Amino acid sequence: TVTTAKTQAASVSRRKADAHFQCPFPGCHSTFTRALNLNGHIRSHNDEKPFKCGYSGCLRAFARAHDQKRHQKLHLNIRPHLCEYCGKTFARLDALNRHHK
Repeated sequence: TVTTAKTQAASVSRRKADAHFQCPFPGCHSTFTRALNLNGHIRSHNDEKPFKCGYSGCLRAFARAHDQKRHQKLHLNIRPHLCEYCGKTFARLDALNRHHK
């Protein structure tokens, strides 16, 4: 909707204004409001993945702890996002949104 788009644009604009941490990598224009988020972003540039999945047989690792936790939900089969049209469930909202497209 238009209201949602305007609200989202305003929110992005406020976050950009508060973003005081700039990625130092050439060509990367990412900015962050918290140093912690910048550090996780820098690990992704350096291909550092200190957050291991930990599930038996899974070799996935991640630059950010929240990505690790999101991934681990797949092993637990937590699928809270339901497609109201076909009944299929998804672990992540973005996957449900892709499904709708």
